[in-house]
Amino acid sequence: MDGLSHIGLKSTDLVRTERFYTEALGAQVVRRREEPDRRIWLEVRGVRLEIAGLPAWRPLDEEQRRALPMVAYLVAPEDIDPIVARLRAAGGPHHGPVLKATGNGVGVYFGDPDGNPFSLSCNEGYVRDGLTRNPVRPWAPAPYAWPANSVPAR
Repeated sequence: MDGLSHIGLKSTDLVRTERFYTEALGAQVVRRREEPDRRIWLEVRGVRLEIAGLPAWRPLDEEQRRALPMVAYLVAPEDIDPIVARLRAAGGPHHGPVLKATGNGVGVYFGDPDGNPFSLSCNEGYVRDGLTRNPVRPWAPAPYAWPANSVPAR
């Protein structure tokens, strides 16, 4: 193996999903495809996401959402607050910044509008004063609406 090619995700609304990733996380659209199925490829901080459009699926309960794998982005201390501000401005549910369950790292936990779980991970340099410790039981994002034109320009 030569490394990671991409991370595959699913979405029930590719237009909404593209807006979320470009507005909140600064993603760049790499490619779009309409046939034989709808997909978009996005680049987020050097990681390629391939997102397939699918019909709506039955909602997962909280325990099922907790079992989903999480995509964690390593970020610099100065990256955390602007991303959290964009999530907050759009009403995007998130948890953090908090101290991680163990160690001295800082994390922010959130999901995309389809409930795919993500985190920001900062191991050094973020001011930890006043932060609470994240519980060992992980936060489980649920699907939510990402409003149109919701995030201030970066």
